[in-house]
Amino acid sequence: MTQAEVAAAVRTILIQHFHIQAEQFSWELPLEALHEDFKILGYLVFLEQLLHQRFGKKIPLLENCSTAFHTAQDIVKLTMNEL
Repeated sequence: MTQAEVAAAVRTILIQHFHIQAEQFSWELPLEALHEDFKILGYLVFLEQLLHQRFGKKIPLLENCSTAFHTAQDIVKLTMNEL
């Protein structure tokens, strides 16, 4: 799977499941800036589950991601490292 395909999937997941408006989506903003509910640990758990469903591999977000600092681009990089 290419990085572009992973990026498209991550973007789609964030927009469809976390109520982030497409025009407000940014690869460079921390997840909490994209949607303030990412401050709640359950949102990161849900994202991890959705990534697992989409890619068929566990993507360890809880262990490797801080929603206050990490961006959607960081999620793509972490996913690529696990695939």
